[in-house]
Amino acid sequence: NRLKESVQHRGVKIVKKYGTIPLVECYVGQLNQVFMNLISNAIDAFQDSGDNCSIPKGQNPDQITIETEFIDHKKIIIKIADNGIGMSESVKSNLFDPFFTTKPVGKGTGLGLSISYQIIVEKHKGSIQCNSELGQGTEFMIEIPLHQKVVSPLGLSES
Repeated sequence: NRLKESVQHRGVKIVKKYGTIPLVECYVGQLNQVFMNLISNAIDAFQDSGDNCSIPKGQNPDQITIETEFIDHKKIIIKIADNGIGMSESVKSNLFDPFFTTKPVGKGTGLGLSISYQIIVEKHKGSIQCNSELGQGTEFMIEIPLHQKVVSPLGLSES
């Protein structure tokens, strides 16, 4: 389990701040893939910065916060934030590009965030934004409409 402390890395604390949200019309498996990509990337960033960390074991600095909200009776917001090392502007500007990665060769494909973008924006007609500064951590904010528009065989939109 990548969240637990081991000889190779510090543990990661998950903080859940779940609001009351209604059922959402969505592709559950695909959204799970998005959430796992974001959480996995945060854990990777913690582990990559571990060599530069001066915090002793047992004083866990690595934290991921997952928060949900129901907004305007029309959409839900999911925020996944970490208190890691953050990202530079140049990294953020390429974040959702296919094959873009900051990981060493053989460690990542550079497709996780590109696929996540497609799932949220194209498949669910939502949005995904990244707020991050070097030394300040990273937060991804995902908005998904409560109801998906269904396109009929004639190309007419139904709700």
